[in-house]
Amino acid sequence: MGVNDVSIIGVGKDTYNDDLPGMVDGRILPWVEDSEADGYPVWTDYDAVQRSTYFFNRDGELVNSFNITPYLPDDPDDYSYLINYILDLRAENGPAIFRVPEDTLSIQGAIEWADDGDIILISPGTYRERIDFLDKNITVAALFFSEFDPLFIGETVLDGDTAGTVVTIADGQDQSAILLGLTIENGYAEQTGGGVLIDHADPTLDRNIIQNNHAGSCGGEGGGIAILNESYPYLFGNQIFNNDVTGMCDCICYFGGGIYVDSTSWPIVGGSLTLGNAFYNNYADFGMELFRQPPADTVNWVPLFAHHNQFEICPPDFPEDIFPENGWNLENCHTLEIGSDPPVIPERNLLHQNYPNPFNPKTRFKVSLHNDTEVVLKVFDIQGRTVEVIFNGQLNSGSHYFHWNATNHSTGLYFIHLWSAENEQTRKAIFVK
Repeated sequence: MGVNDVSIIGVGKDTYNDDLPGMVDGRILPWVEDSEADGYPVWTDYDAVQRSTYFFNRDGELVNSFNITPYLPDDPDDYSYLINYILDLRAENGPAIFRVPEDTLSIQGAIEWADDGDIILISPGTYRERIDFLDKNITVAALFFSEFDPLFIGETVLDGDTAGTVVTIADGQDQSAILLGLTIENGYAEQTGGGVLIDHADPTLDRNIIQNNHAGSCGGEGGGIAILNESYPYLFGNQIFNNDVTGMCDCICYFGGGIYVDSTSWPIVGGSLTLGNAFYNNYADFGMELFRQPPADTVNWVPLFAHHNQFEICPPDFPEDIFPENGWNLENCHTLEIGSDPPVIPERNLLHQNYPNPFNPKTRFKVSLHNDTEVVLKVFDIQGRTVEVIFNGQLNSGSHYFHWNATNHSTGLYFIHLWSAENEQTRKAIFVK
């Protein structure tokens, strides 16, 4: 709903200033005095009583009125009635409202009906489909039956069922194309953009959960979000975690577990304390949380604006978590607290790529565990011989950091191997004296 779609003004018999601070959830409510000297014309004309509520159309014509006292803001039925009533009035001579599943069972079906400016409201539930905004500047949003609480975002789920990218916005949309309040999960892309693909578009992604998405086969980018081809999107208040870029090829060619940005695009990622995004436990070779592709000429390169975002470690590690260091302006970052949203437990056991790589003589790497388990970490040489046991024992769920000092070993290619009861994983490490 646009800022100009609904206007609210208070009318009272008492003398007030130009506004009544804090009248509506701490916000400023414009206030008009109904003058006693004129015989209280507003109250007289409309036969008003305390807490009377009047609805006017865009032409200033009265369409309905009632006393709002019986309606409770924390009652789902009352809240739903008032929201839908206002939206229906808005749609009478303005952009339309499409409700899923009431008007159509699929979100994509609603998108196909919609025109620029329309709103698609999705009731809580899990929708196993993938959507494309086509060429439309529309709003696709979760319908909350209470005030906007981040805990409710998980109730409206768009599940890609590993069949492809979950959300595609790729036809020149501007910031009025809005994706709001959804959980985007189980996306799968062979190359780019598992959860959300933004290609030559400038949409707004506001307060979504983007989790458990994958990109990559033999190389790949953007497990959670990929931003390509002169795109300028806004990303505010999103939770982006447990996304990965991995594949079958033995190469360092998997970038941007959380967000991947190509060299032509300029997203705004966060901004103020209330607009910051949260990143956790995304995975890639480099830029596990944020990756930006450097242009050919970096002399006059300007870092991307990414203030007030949250990370497991603040400032995050370069280039493991963030790549490249000079590609992002991460001022005023914040540390995620254990136990806060998003969840701090990974979906699987992961051995992250060591850094630096190549290295001399020390390197570090991270192990992320889904649950408490026995772990064996070994280093093998190219002939398959064990050259060092880094760890052998029980570890708790979560993230653990390890170092390997190869001073006593020869220059060459080595393999760091993680074994756990659930799975095994190997990473290549190159030691150069």
